[in-house]
Amino acid sequence: MSIETIYENADKSAHTTADREQKFYLVFASGNVKTEDFKGGFNAVLEDIKVNNFNRIILDLKKVNSTNISDRAWLVSSYLPELYKATQDIKIGIINSDGWIEGGAIRLLVGTIQGLGFSLGITFFSNVEEAKTKLLVPPTK
Repeated sequence: MSIETIYENADKSAHTTADREQKFYLVFASGNVKTEDFKGGFNAVLEDIKVNNFNRIILDLKKVNSTNISDRAWLVSSYLPELYKATQDIKIGIINSDGWIEGGAIRLLVGTIQGLGFSLGITFFSNVEEAKTKLLVPPTK
């Protein structure tokens, strides 16, 4: 099977898969995301990247109600520098939260990331299929 679950919590409100055929990760979360699930999904991607070197990530956050501010700080200060060291030419597609507050927080976080100079090719999409269509196209020479 080409799709492998690399992280999943007990109630399946957070799960991360690696598509071995199309070479991308899909991180899904919903509801009020707990710290262990927030870090668990992202850390699973980082560890898999070190082995397989995929450079496309889709974050399906459409159903997220909230994330902890300390988890967002960890993402920027600790996780992203490690991700950036692990793989180059990364492209990240985000399906943003429907929640007004969380959606705004995610947009602010992306602005902060870009302001720090991380070149992560972050693009917002309306759904996973649109993100796959745009992100998984082989680069033209």
